[in-house]
Parts: sequence; structure tokens; C-alpha cells
Amino acid sequence: MALAEQRTYLNRNCKEFVMLTANSLSNIRVVVLALTGFVCLLYAVLALLAGSPDPISPWIPLVFGVSSAAIIAIAFVFSGSRNAEMASDEGFFSDYSKAAGTGYWTALFLYPVFAVALSNGWVSYPVAFATMGTLTGAAFLLPLVWFDLRGRG
Repeated sequence: MALAEQRTYLNRNCKEFVMLTANSLSNIRVVVLALTGFVCLLYAVLALLAGSPDPISPWIPLVFGVSSAAIIAIAFVFSGSRNAEMASDEGFFSDYSKAAGTGYWTALFLYPVFAVALSNGWVSYPVAFATMGTLTGAAFLLPLVWFDLRGRG
């Protein structure tokens, strides 16, 4: 079977099976981003409590972040352009803007907090670096999930 015939066959026979709805796509995005945000938050808390920049494998937040991006991209591909547009409406971009602002100001607030902690010797530089890096990610992802879920009710 030629490539064009295979595509035609798949478009006719498998489209209903593979297509994700806009609601399913939004749910996948929320769950995946929430998991990644909680992993970042957990890493930061464990780094502070353990006094070590690598309380668990430092690759775990990276793996969750890259996996999240891949899962969301694949979900968008399988949702079709119309459902992808509906899942990425102006409500999502409004939530995204609010979460970006919250993440920005939270990350900015971390600098004076950790400056005091570093100057008093409460934390070491590697621990502060690991904690601030993962808290910055969590400060964007978790509010994005919160704003998205809040807007659904």
C-alpha cells in the first residue's frame, strides 16, 4: 500500500479512535503539569531539609519536565487542530499570564530570602541554587494548574 493510501485509510478509519477531545487534552495538560510542579516543589523542600543540593537524583525534575513536554505535545497531535485550538483558548492564555506573573514575582522574592539565609550561613550556595531553581519551576507550574482548575468550576 502506498503512503498516500495508508494516510487516507488511517484518516477514514482511525480518526475517531485516536482523536482526543478538548476536555481530555486540558485534563492531560493539568495532570502532567501538576505532577511536574509537585516534583519540583518536593525536590526543593528535600534539598532544604537535607542540606544537600541533590537529596534525590537531580535528573528527576528534568525527566519530569521533558516527559511533560513530550506527553502534552503528543496529546496535542492526537487531538486534532480544532480540539487543540479549543483547549488553548483565551481562558488558558489568561491563566498562563497570571501564572507567569505569579512565578516571576515568587522567583524574584526568592533572591532576598536566600540572600539572608546565605549571609547567615543557614544554607550553602549549592543548596540555595538547587532550591531556588526548582522552586522557580514550581512557582509557575502549580499556579498554572490552580488557575486552570479554578476556571473550570
